[in-house]
Amino acid sequence: MPKISAATVAEHRENVLAALVDASERILRAGEPLTAGVVSAAAGIARNSIYRYVESVDDLRVLVLERYLPGWERAVTTALAPLDDPGDRVVEWVRVNIRQAHLTGHGWFITMVREAPTSAAMQDLAEHAHNIMRHPLGGAWLQLTGDADAARIQSSLTLGLLGAAFQQLGAGLPLDDVIRATADATRAIVDAARQPTAGKPIPR
Repeated sequence: MPKISAATVAEHRENVLAALVDASERILRAGEPLTAGVVSAAAGIARNSIYRYVESVDDLRVLVLERYLPGWERAVTTALAPLDDPGDRVVEWVRVNIRQAHLTGHGWFITMVREAPTSAAMQDLAEHAHNIMRHPLGGAWLQLTGDADAARIQSSLTLGLLGAAFQQLGAGLPLDDVIRATADATRAIVDAARQPTAGKPIPR
């Protein structure tokens, strides 16, 4: 039986896997290539031992992402829960996603997603992330406009504002300034969407 550094084999495996994920995150945050050799050296374990815990090094990308998505989803859900007005929900959706991007360090996070191989596990995780980002936003816009096509257009515009906010965070602008400017711009879109169009009021 191999030597373990914990009370039980299960605890040992959990500790080693956590060390592998920790090491992978440090490497990814630094913008370095994620390879078995680099991960094993950073985690302090033998290279071949990695495959006792994951099928491939790319699975470690998924495990790093999985650390952040539950907290991100919880933050979005909690922020939107007390709000009844769909316009307020759209604006708060922007605010909370900017805050979460700031907390995770958005640049390395998105780069990792874009560069990750399209494995089944990554596809499932990407779909989960997609649901976190788009479903609350699309639902709020549909409630606000009462029209599926209008909701898609407004959702796309809102996502564009959020993407611009992420870029500004990456450029080092202050978080509060980015939130304020993006929320103001989002509120302007919301207010415009509430105005009557072609003599017919848009449902609130």
